Amino acid sequence: MTHTRRAFGAGVAAAVLLALTGLPSAAAADPAPSAPADGKVMLVMGQDSDTLSDYRADVLDDPALGAPDPGGVTLYTNLVLGGSPEALAGMTGPADWGAGTVDFARTMREYPNATVAVGLYLSDATSGCTNQPLRAIIGRDDADVTAGNPNLVTRYRAKVDEMINRFKSYDRDILLRIGYEFDGPWNCYNSEFYKDAFRYIKGRVDALGATRVATVWQSAAWPVNTHPDHPEWNYVVTDPGHLDDWYPGDQYVDWVGLSSFYNSRSVRTQWGCGTYDTDPVGLQDRLLDFARAHGKPAMVSEAAPQGARTGAGTTSCIFRNNPAPSSGQAIWDGWHAGYFDWVERNRDVIRAAAYINTDWDAQTQWQCANGAQAGGPGCANGNWGDSRVQADPTVLARFLDEIRKPTWTHNE
Repeated sequence: MTHTRRAFGAGVAAAVLLALTGLPSAAAADPAPSAPADGKVMLVMGQDSDTLSDYRADVLDDPALGAPDPGGVTLYTNLVLGGSPEALAGMTGPADWGAGTVDFARTMREYPNATVAVGLYLSDATSGCTNQPLRAIIGRDDADVTAGNPNLVTRYRAKVDEMINRFKSYDRDILLRIGYEFDGPWNCYNSEFYKDAFRYIKGRVDALGATRVATVWQSAAWPVNTHPDHPEWNYVVTDPGHLDDWYPGDQYVDWVGLSSFYNSRSVRTQWGCGTYDTDPVGLQDRLLDFARAHGKPAMVSEAAPQGARTGAGTTSCIFRNNPAPSSGQAIWDGWHAGYFDWVERNRDVIRAAAYINTDWDAQTQWQCANGAQAGGPGCANGNWGDSRVQADPTVLARFLDEIRKPTWTHNE
């Protein structure tokens, strides 16, 4: 799986090891692609090719709606050797790991002018959480990395270069979310290995002259302390130094990214059957303040009304699928309005904001049966729902009204 998110119960990395020294350094450069003008926000739709094809057919190609094309689209790939799908799946050909088909060629045909926000998965969470991909990329002299001919360092670094050269061939702006949701414990990244791998990839972007590729450092903004008995694992979000522990450095990061699945209007419903250690909205604001402090544009890299089912007209807590009836207007008021208000209030720093327009229940990775507990049988990866705006006429009308506002940039 290339973008498993919140796989409850996934193992967390072993104790943090010493950081490597001597990695290739990245030369400081102006962020590219450039962020929209001050006060403007690029709309990014996602997050798989099937979803994006449906949005084009149902919304963009309907002349009666007159909907603007998004400025960007979101797709995913992975750089994990020996797994399924293969490394760079979706880029080398269509791939479906139970979360909708990812087909870069198809989506780029259907959205010919769009920036592509690429989620790059680097985790071996399904095979032991040893951080082998990260250790190979940074060139550690570990037995499980250097064995074989050619060894994993050579193979992984060749794949990094292949990926970057493919981005160059697309001849469009790429927002590369390296190890997205880096501090999501379900990815079990080791913070020191992660930072070094991020730096290495950025160094190759620069060395290969991929001037239209920008790096995005995306936090999960997950408001729960995980393994607080091991603060050295850096999954304790209440630690004031949490973000600093994961930050590769200003010369390597072009954009600060974050996930935003809850807002001030939705927290009570979404977290009504769960608990958190720090305010979910406050944690997102903390990421925005971090971006401001480092002079970086912010990208809301993932966002959707988790637990809502637009087509069915229901909402639910995110930890157990107990759907309660909810009109389209109530769904809009209970999540979307809060999300767009938050973006508007912070457009001094937010320059791109995503919306995942997906029927999660139609994708096997994200299905959650009625009454099922997140992380348990029938709901392995959490209660997500159906976030398609076109599944309810009121939500669609409100959404189109919102994205037509002058705040938003599009591809005409």
